[in-house]
Amino acid sequence: MPKNECDPEDPLELVGVELPGATEGELHDMALCFAEEFVREGWDQERLMWMFKNPVYQGPHLVWKQKGDEFVKKVIQEAVQMWRPLRTSQLVEPETQGGSHAKSI
Repeated sequence: MPKNECDPEDPLELVGVELPGATEGELHDMALCFAEEFVREGWDQERLMWMFKNPVYQGPHLVWKQKGDEFVKKVIQEAVQMWRPLRTSQLVEPETQGGSHAKSI
């Protein structure tokens, strides 16, 4: 079979399925999974909120349409706390003893 033709018997063919009637807990878990993935990629909260509102991102957008801004903001904050628990202002610099760490040869 040529590379660009579809094979209807291909067991690795990607198939998407919409899950109707998700519970609030399921929507929360799904939204948290999306938020965690992009928090780990370095996205900030503003950009994450944009993603949930953008219909191109169908899964996150579905959650935003059903649950609204406040729900999504809470999920985003939860993901940020999980993956970025400390702000840079909270980090403590280690104390150095005796000045420079460089050794002279």
